[in-house]
Amino acid sequence: MIWGYGMWWGSLMWLILLGTLVWVVTANAGTRRTQRPGALEILEERFARGEIDSDTYRSTKTELERN
Repeated sequence: MIWGYGMWWGSLMWLILLGTLVWVVTANAGTRRTQRPGALEILEERFARGEIDSDTYRSTKTELERN
């Protein structure tokens, strides 16, 4: 009788583990979507890499923030 009772608990634990695993995978599925960087982010990256100077950065940033 004890063996049958232990098997019930073991099965329950596996179901809880499986349910938790499914929940974690589906909850994180929405966060994996990558978004394209915005114009300001691209501008900041280009400035950080030294591709553009500070005057170009400031004028372009001002222009982007107006729109």
